[in-house]
Amino acid sequence: MIDSFFPDIVTSWTAAGHEVFLAAGTPGEDDACTIIDGLTRRPGLGVLRARVGLRRWVAERRLDVVVTNSATSSAIVRISGVDAPIVYFCHGLHWNSGRQATERVWQMLEAGLLPRTAGVITINADDQAWFAPRFPRRRILQLSTGVGLDLAVYPASPVPQTDEVLRLLWIGEFNPRKRPDLALDIAVRLQSLGVPFALRMLGEGSLLEATRERIRELRIDSLVEAPGRGDAASELVRTHSLIHTSTWEGLPRVMLESVAVGRRAYAFDVKGVRDIPGAILSTDGDSTGMADRIAADWASGELLEPVRFDREKLNSSHSADRIRLFLEETIVGGRDISARGKLAKGQHRSMVEPDVLVEPDVQNGTT
Repeated sequence: MIDSFFPDIVTSWTAAGHEVFLAAGTPGEDDACTIIDGLTRRPGLGVLRARVGLRRWVAERRLDVVVTNSATSSAIVRISGVDAPIVYFCHGLHWNSGRQATERVWQMLEAGLLPRTAGVITINADDQAWFAPRFPRRRILQLSTGVGLDLAVYPASPVPQTDEVLRLLWIGEFNPRKRPDLALDIAVRLQSLGVPFALRMLGEGSLLEATRERIRELRIDSLVEAPGRGDAASELVRTHSLIHTSTWEGLPRVMLESVAVGRRAYAFDVKGVRDIPGAILSTDGDSTGMADRIAADWASGELLEPVRFDREKLNSSHSADRIRLFLEETIVGGRDISARGKLAKGQHRSMVEPDVLVEPDVQNGTT
């Protein structure tokens, strides 16, 4: 997650005169990241080691504020007792509607962590609505485009016009939450409608082999391929549209990438996904309905039209600046700091040292 989403933000904060220190449970792509033993995506006895390591790390670095994300590791940070205000950068609360019994358990856990939280950063309207009545509004920052994008990597490009085959793209982690099986259901429906198409499914995960096997069983291997990892930017340029089938999201980065390149995205109406500008939404789980809409838009020529959106709103520099100001003015510079890490006015150093503390969570271009 650090390597995928935060380099531009770290660069921006450093350029503004701040020191930024990184930490995670596993190594990053360079040596700049401190490894905290026991910091993990899966709770266990290692949490005790992580608490000790976190307190030592914060003290040695003399941090003014800690920014933490990824659900489990953020919980570990917030119960660690570090001597600094903690800001939870929420990349997606772990539920969709929040009405199911299992979802209420997650809600109770998150509510119990709020007294140990100095600030919250959200990236979708549903999470914002959950935090709003439970947390001081001035200490919540909402980022409508998440961490943003490096627009140079995702240049706007014309939609392919000469290809007689509809080219679709699915990108994500092959796991139950991303529901790659629904992408295959969409493919089967398009085949039955007589739509000439090709679907590429990119990513890795526990369901990759099962997905490949089902492609063979359905005898659509001439239409659908799942090669593994791929480069989202170059793939989007060659496609007509993205399809997204997740149960819920924080804010699906790959859909923002699609918007930046100028491709429309078809998805289900679920948390996080409905915040993507220009997304064409179907009832959750209705693969037939989504396929029928794709087929109709292909027949009408709508799929040959680019998405109309102000690309500059997706620039990562905007998100980096908003987070920095939030940390400077509200968390460290403000008087209203939460229980752990409460600072008296004038007690903090003039140099803010925001720290991004995350557990790597490869999403193959999505969050």
